Amino acid sequence: MSIPYAFDRLMAEFNLKPADFYFLDLIPLIEILWADGKNQPGELRILYQCLMEHIAYLDQSSGSHAISVNDANDFLDRFAHRKPSDNLLSQLRTLSSHASESLPDAKRASIFEYCLDIAAACTTRYPYELRNRIIDEEKKLLQKLFFEFNIATDTAAPSNF
Repeated sequence: MSIPYAFDRLMAEFNLKPADFYFLDLIPLIEILWADGKNQPGELRILYQCLMEHIAYLDQSSGSHAISVNDANDFLDRFAHRKPSDNLLSQLRTLSSHASESLPDAKRASIFEYCLDIAAACTTRYPYELRNRIIDEEKKLLQKLFFEFNIATDTAAPSNF
């Protein structure tokens, strides 16, 4: 099934808007943002920055303005300021991971890096233990995203084991 066709089905089922298709790349960030059930100001600032870069990327790729400010604000209202259903996010992530296959490696890596930044931006409890700045739900989701987005690095991480 093609990505646009699958999106059309989700659009009808979840009352999505056509412009939401352009924001599929941001769905992993939305999931990380809501992993702890809260949309914290630090996480939102990072999402806003990524959104601006994403719009610039789309404009440069298409040679025109594909997304309006109203489209972006509407997306943020429905996905970042109010928590969408887990079912919707899961289905959109599936589409997003398939759509990401056509993205340049640098763009996929950038999306994943933004996910890491959002996960590390805020903690829900202080003091946190040495390895608990990123909560377990975020770690599990990051592992899924790493696999689904086929993130590769240019060099292997040094090992101390």
